[in-house]
Amino acid sequence: MFDPATIVAWVIFGSLGMIYVAYGKWKDLWQPKALGFGLMFYPYFTSGTAWLWGIGTVLTLAIFLARD
Repeated sequence: MFDPATIVAWVIFGSLGMIYVAYGKWKDLWQPKALGFGLMFYPYFTSGTAWLWGIGTVLTLAIFLARD
């Protein structure tokens, strides 16, 4: 039914999203919060393992570009 790579991506990117949201709340920054919510909710709108990993990687690395 589900590919193991898809489940692993959900867990990894969802966990990173929760960490980004917590960090954004701690530092009172909107960029990490927005990226965190994006990481947590984008898997619901993507189909395909390659898209899931690609978008997740881009959103994960975007935290380094979104700093003030």
